[in-house]
Amino acid sequence: MVQRVINSLQGSSFFEDGLPVYINRAVESFGMSQHNHDFLEISYVSEGSGVHYTETNSIQVSQGDVILIPVGVSHVFRPSSPSPSKPLVVRNCLIDTDKMALFLEGFPGGAPLKALLSPVHIRNFRDRNGECGKLFQRLHYEYAARRPAWEAALYTVLLELLLHLHRLQEEQPGSTAQSPGVLDEALQLLHNQFALTLSTSTLAATAGLGARQFQRLFAKHTGMSPIAYLQTLRVQEACRLLRESDWKLTAISSAVGYQDPAHFTALFKRITGCPPGRYRKLAQQGDL
Repeated sequence: MVQRVINSLQGSSFFEDGLPVYINRAVESFGMSQHNHDFLEISYVSEGSGVHYTETNSIQVSQGDVILIPVGVSHVFRPSSPSPSKPLVVRNCLIDTDKMALFLEGFPGGAPLKALLSPVHIRNFRDRNGECGKLFQRLHYEYAARRPAWEAALYTVLLELLLHLHRLQEEQPGSTAQSPGVLDEALQLLHNQFALTLSTSTLAATAGLGARQFQRLFAKHTGMSPIAYLQTLRVQEACRLLRESDWKLTAISSAVGYQDPAHFTALFKRITGCPPGRYRKLAQQGDL
């Protein structure tokens, strides 16, 4: 029987200048050996699909999967195909758990994030709205570009990532309270498509809730109704267009979802305290 070789990776080969984090982007292959490490690894599948093998099992992975691999757990990623045209690309965030835990001890509200650094088993998450992907891209950019104050930027984005994963963990089955995470897709739809006609029932469907239950949960976590939230988004965009463009009021009204300029003007004044024309004039004078 052939004994499987498991390599051990040391954080000292990756971490530099006392920084408790290392970022890379890897195109996985069949040549990589199964390995364990003395650091926490957070992996994000950014392209393709494949299999994540551990000592005890294997799991299919694809773009959008996030995997927390604890200290000492052996694993390896394999692409679904040896073809270079079908790569499995994984972004990795390696964390020195001792140094990062020390940092979080002095960070207000850092205790729940510190708990993420020492999972007992591999944890798998799904990046439903693309937020993890964006955070990994930012981590890689800040780490590679080394712009002014890059270390502060790196810590900032890493904290965002840990916070996001903590919330995903709390929203998984078994959490004790209904989480605002069920609203994520509805909020994303509102922010991306605010100029469209979006009914409460349409928004509720994206969250998998009934209309009344959705309205209660939405108001609880945003402080306003879905319609009021939509109106606020539209007026915010109208404010930007009034400041940054020379569009006529009718064009701005239409662009943010209102075909009746009079209705738009009344709504704008109610939310901002002044009519659109006055708002534009104040912006031009630098009084906003």
